[in-house]
Amino acid sequence: MIIKQKKATLFVVFFLFLCFLGFSQQSKLDSIISKLRVYEERDSVRARLLVNAAWNSIYENEQDAFVYVNEAVDIAKEIQWDWGLVVSLRQKGVNYYVQRDYLSAVDTWQEALKIAENKNVKDKLLIASIYNNLGNVHADFKQYAKALENYKQCLHISEQVGNKENNINALSNIGYVYVDLNKIEKGIVYFNKALLLAKDESNKRLIASIIKNLGDAYKLKEDYNKALSFYEESAKIAEDIKDKYVASSALNSISELHIKLGKYDEAQVYSEKALQLAKEINTVEWQADSWKLLSDVFEKKGKTKDALKAYKNYIQLKDSIQSEDKKVALTRKEMAFKLERQEAKAKAELEKEKLYANLILTAAIFVVLGSIIAYVLYKRKRDAIEYRKIAEFKTKVAETELKALRSQMNPHFIFNAMSSIGDYMIKNDLETANEYLIKFSKLIRSILENSEKKWISLEEDLELTKLYIEIESLRLKDKIFYTFLIDKSIDVENTMVPPLILQPFIENSIWHGIAKKEGKGTIKICAKKNEKHVVFSVDDDGVGRKKGLKQLPNHTAMGVNITKNRLAIINNQDGFNNSVKMIDKVQGVRIEVKIPLELRF
Repeated sequence: MIIKQKKATLFVVFFLFLCFLGFSQQSKLDSIISKLRVYEERDSVRARLLVNAAWNSIYENEQDAFVYVNEAVDIAKEIQWDWGLVVSLRQKGVNYYVQRDYLSAVDTWQEALKIAENKNVKDKLLIASIYNNLGNVHADFKQYAKALENYKQCLHISEQVGNKENNINALSNIGYVYVDLNKIEKGIVYFNKALLLAKDESNKRLIASIIKNLGDAYKLKEDYNKALSFYEESAKIAEDIKDKYVASSALNSISELHIKLGKYDEAQVYSEKALQLAKEINTVEWQADSWKLLSDVFEKKGKTKDALKAYKNYIQLKDSIQSEDKKVALTRKEMAFKLERQEAKAKAELEKEKLYANLILTAAIFVVLGSIIAYVLYKRKRDAIEYRKIAEFKTKVAETELKALRSQMNPHFIFNAMSSIGDYMIKNDLETANEYLIKFSKLIRSILENSEKKWISLEEDLELTKLYIEIESLRLKDKIFYTFLIDKSIDVENTMVPPLILQPFIENSIWHGIAKKEGKGTIKICAKKNEKHVVFSVDDDGVGRKKGLKQLPNHTAMGVNITKNRLAIINNQDGFNNSVKMIDKVQGVRIEVKIPLELRF
């Protein structure tokens, strides 16, 4: 298919004649339609006629062109004719392109390529033409990486089958992309390769286009004399073969260079000639270029009225072009977005395929290795949903374990407190027992309220701890002095801690340190923080571990062990190196507990 492109890619064509249809491109549309009326069998013959009809009506009646090609697509699908389906979709993409629906054109050609690949369609020239078409669209929209990718695919296939005309087109297209990327020397290399092949084939149409683009390349290099010689040669060949497209473009370029060189009379002659050709082929953009050049020439020659008139004509035509430019700009953005989405989808599909392959391999290993695969699978990367499910499961397990530990902790603590009240009752000290019961009931109520909570505020926990020490102090007849030293940087209302995390250590300090000491004892409870942790310490001046903890009761050991288990679970959940340290002093014991810094807000 030969379709002229925009000015910027003049040499780019939708090549490959519809030789398979049995008709030349110049066949009359009414002749094809007459045959369609006679031949109504829905087979490959009718499908060929429909594609040919679509091609021949594409510029005259776009709606009819789509009707023809859509029926061709339907027939190809019905009779499962893969080659015919690819050909029909290629034509449908051309229909979209002519209609300036570039996104639909790209989608349709990509669908055709996918079918050709999946169904193993062996017509390499057909496939090459589709790659060329895709490259043209991407080049038009300055998506050069994609354009080069498609053009090089086209070139590779064309070289395989030895089709020189396709080679010439692909080399020229690649050269154009490199020039537009400002890699001018590289572009010139490709143009010269294309020019050698075109001369071998004596294809004057392609020779004229390639020489014109060599002129463009040397103009960008500011080698105006060499550029001018190429433009003049291109214009002469194009005029000889009556290719008004190339001739008009080359003549405008010659005029532009003559203006740069100060040759205004020559510039006027060439731009007027280019304008006449552009009108004959109804190319608005090149007419606008010619009027702009004429405006510049008249201004340089001091013909202000003529310059103003030419400039008005240029503006009038340019306004009609600008709306199309805006549409192209919008389409470029849409295509860029779509390409990103397609690449992301392709990447996701590739990852998905890799995952499936790994799962199959893993399943095979599982049969042989059994339990080992469970560990391997556990270590393999999961997607986001699997990670979330695992995390949620671990959290539920940890919370269940914490609740179980707290349920053990609460009866243990209540048992100890009830034992203390019992002592007062036995001694008939009802007033102290009553005071004890009041404090104890308040403490028990707070414990029950917090029993299901994983974290409470440090302020609440300090109140519970203070209440506990006061109760035990009553039991030891005010033998205990205590102090709380909380770092000023700690917001006790906002800082969260596990409920009663220090209570077992304070209990040890009281009953196995101070209680066994002659005279009164002191417990100092401190809290400091850094960026990631809160560090608590329980410091007593009791008899020390060697004397006090030699025969540690089972219920006391259980409280300490439960607390250590709670800390181990928190460590496992949050990834912190929480620890409990017991430091023997000359007089007494110091306990340090480190937990993660957890804030309410």
